[in-house]
Amino acid sequence: MFHSLYHQTLNTGSAESKSGTSALLSWPASYTEHFKQVDLHQYTLEVTGLVERPHTFTYQELLGLTRIQQNRRLVFADGYSFRSSWEGFIAQELLHKVAPKPQARFLIQRNAAGQVECLPIKDLYANRALFCLRVNHKSLPELYGGPVRLMVFDRYAHKGLGQVTQLELSDHEVPGDYSKLGYDDAGEIQAGNYYACDLRNIQPVHHSGEVTQW
Repeated sequence: MFHSLYHQTLNTGSAESKSGTSALLSWPASYTEHFKQVDLHQYTLEVTGLVERPHTFTYQELLGLTRIQQNRRLVFADGYSFRSSWEGFIAQELLHKVAPKPQARFLIQRNAAGQVECLPIKDLYANRALFCLRVNHKSLPELYGGPVRLMVFDRYAHKGLGQVTQLELSDHEVPGDYSKLGYDDAGEIQAGNYYACDLRNIQPVHHSGEVTQW
């Protein structure tokens, strides 16, 4: 039932971030394209489109937004998941700064590798989607989408891009890049058996949507 989502697997055995912290978490690190080495002094997140105050945020500005921690499970379309304590800012916190126009209904994401994904803004708000900066009290490693990754916990992980560099608010939806590989563009988590990397066993999911029971 699961796609083989990623076509190129990275050897993470000796991975280390530029900050010197371990870049290895307990889930497979694999990408359709190479992840990018990011200079945090140069990194920016541009927010454009149907907003009153378009703005390009530096990494330091993002660190200054109100941050929260969420202990939630991230689920991947190729059959595994990982629960952890994620730290970052919710979508409302960021979009409040740019003041979306009334007709803005969708958030189009673009990342450092040129990938595109799109989600309804109302769903991001309802699910308290998180722009993750840190995991387990350390900066999110580049291998896993750092410095900033959108996490939408009621969708498969690929619907929130890692290493996101541009957000565009739009009145229309655009197809995500993974839909071109045969995925359902909504990316809703489906019932099935998933390997829980943090628990090191297979767990059942009985209903669609966010996985909260384990």
